[in-house]
Amino acid sequence: MTMHDRQIAGEPTAWLRQLEDLNACCVIYLRLWCDGPDGRAAVRRDLDNALGPRRASTAIEAFETLIALLSQHQRRKLMRHAVSCPCLGADEAYFAHFVATAATGEREDALWMAMVLVRPETAMHLTAAASAFGLRIAQMLTSRIPPVLH
Repeated sequence: MTMHDRQIAGEPTAWLRQLEDLNACCVIYLRLWCDGPDGRAAVRRDLDNALGPRRASTAIEAFETLIALLSQHQRRKLMRHAVSCPCLGADEAYFAHFVATAATGEREDALWMAMVLVRPETAMHLTAAASAFGLRIAQMLTSRIPPVLH
């Protein structure tokens, strides 16, 4: 990867407010989680409030697995914008689309997308974690319990 490729990966592609709720949640949670302990606590608190302790625990476990697999087996580092940034970066858009695709049951498409993010032998595990996490977020959003994302 060249320096130019890294710039493209973080290049703004849209506004966060233009995303569907599931995709926006994925981006915001990714940003918060990667921002450090306070951000992780905010994600945990938000999911716990929206889903209840048991379902939140399942969502958090899936998200932790998803992030751990990405961190340990990534093809390259994902570029992220700051937590408060209104822009949507190209890598963030791809991550959110991957999770949403996995959550909607389009498993083969999600598996292909995972292979862009991680090595092929890890792609199936990454897709399973994305599906489990995305399904919990979709449940949260359909239950009409608004997430407290700020």
